[in-house]
Amino acid sequence: MIDPPRRSNSPSTLLHDTNDRHSQRTDFREEEENGEEKDFDDDDDEVELINYSSPMRKRPPPKGGDMACASPNILRQLRQYQNIRKVGGTECVNDVYVRDPNTKGKETRFWFVGKMARCTGTVSTEEALTRQINLLQEHACRIRPVELGRSFGRLEFFVAPGDTELLTSQNDPGIGLKKVVVASDDGEAMEEKVSLLEVGLNLEIVTNRGVGFYVIRTEDGVVPPHLLG
Repeated sequence: MIDPPRRSNSPSTLLHDTNDRHSQRTDFREEEENGEEKDFDDDDDEVELINYSSPMRKRPPPKGGDMACASPNILRQLRQYQNIRKVGGTECVNDVYVRDPNTKGKETRFWFVGKMARCTGTVSTEEALTRQINLLQEHACRIRPVELGRSFGRLEFFVAPGDTELLTSQNDPGIGLKKVVVASDDGEAMEEKVSLLEVGLNLEIVTNRGVGFYVIRTEDGVVPPHLLG
């Protein structure tokens, strides 16, 4: 069997290869000058990479102002929640639920989306929820995209006394869900009326394997008779 020819690494061969590459590059540049073909060398590619700007950096900021569903806003409201709770305790806290629009009657499902804190002396429950409504709606739709995602902007919010998840899950009739009507004030008016220092949120976290927490109630948030006892 005849072995295939092997490439030699002798100085003469390397010199010959270098000359060939140089002559090819010279030919390409001559063609470019004649208008026949462009020479795309490594320097041009390097310049293009330096001038390249990712489309992600040009994305506009999320809508919602200081209550847009963004990490800085979520973390800020969490800090405010903790600060208010340290001073006022659970009396300043409400558990927040969203009614599942795909259910009705005695089998209405209410999804737990987090906890809301407020300065009770200056801010009502309606005002606290209205001030943070965009963040609440965005978060609710993100953790329950199938059940709530298509109803963004039309979700109905209910509240229960703070830290009553266990009693609520046990269908305690003394723990009802109260509907909160979003205030009619526009966004700018509510921003001037309620300071960020007066309200806070501790939003629910659902992992990829988590099923979320919900309770069954009537449409008015009352424990249905068949779940009592």
